[in-house]
Amino acid sequence: MEIGVRIPHTGARAAPGFVREWCTVADQAGFGSLWGVDHVVMPRTVASKYVLPREPATIADDAVSDLLSPNFELMTTLAFVAAVTERIKIGAAVAVLTIRNAVLNARQLATVDRYSNGRLVYGVGVGWLKEEADAMNMPWDRRGARAEEQISLLRALWSAPGKHVEFHGEFWDIPPMDPEPRPIQQPIPILVGGHSEAAIDRAVRLGDGWITAGMSVERLSELLPIVHVAAERHGREPSSVLIYCAGGRADVTVDALHRYQDLGVYSLQVGIETLDELKRFADEVLPRLR
Repeated sequence: MEIGVRIPHTGARAAPGFVREWCTVADQAGFGSLWGVDHVVMPRTVASKYVLPREPATIADDAVSDLLSPNFELMTTLAFVAAVTERIKIGAAVAVLTIRNAVLNARQLATVDRYSNGRLVYGVGVGWLKEEADAMNMPWDRRGARAEEQISLLRALWSAPGKHVEFHGEFWDIPPMDPEPRPIQQPIPILVGGHSEAAIDRAVRLGDGWITAGMSVERLSELLPIVHVAAERHGREPSSVLIYCAGGRADVTVDALHRYQDLGVYSLQVGIETLDELKRFADEVLPRLR
């Protein structure tokens, strides 16, 4: 099981120097992946419910900015991390497709993949924060369908043969265009996030894997049967749906990590907060997982 950690590009500790040090230490220490998060707008007042917990949660005024500010933008951060690391995978956990221009997104992702020498993993979701989409003048209706079409568009622009690529869908109509630079990976792995049955079905239908937010072993155990049923429905072997999971602060012992591994988790993001913890985990825990 691959072990990943979050890039500290949001919140009180976020600063370019700290991000550089954290990522280079993780790269050199043998962690498998580094993950960034995605919000462009941090509204003061949020009427939208946060839907990833078991029960949708009400968000207090300024709660998003209290958690994330300063909030260094995801795609720029991934490019920065690509430049200061050498071997570790870099990923989005997760990017909100519904707030991103699909053509610009395809070009940015291909660029980061090239700069990183093929180390990018792209986790995506349909979003929950309508106020963010409104502030960015991006449509919110039918965002599931819009996200699915954007996944198809990304793969087409990255991988379709020929000197020119075109795409004709319901939401995007792209005339023949030069797609270069294409990414090194053909295509970049796309992981689909979300904990609802519809999101899990989308992950199995369209994704190279399913990526979760922070989740206990117990809740993951409850949701995995839904993944397996969806795999059977769409003619996939359940083992072909790679599971990328985020644990919590308590899930950093060898025994706890083995519980995720026993469930078939392919990549686990562990909740480490300080450089000392990062180095200690690398010295004491990573060798026992190899």
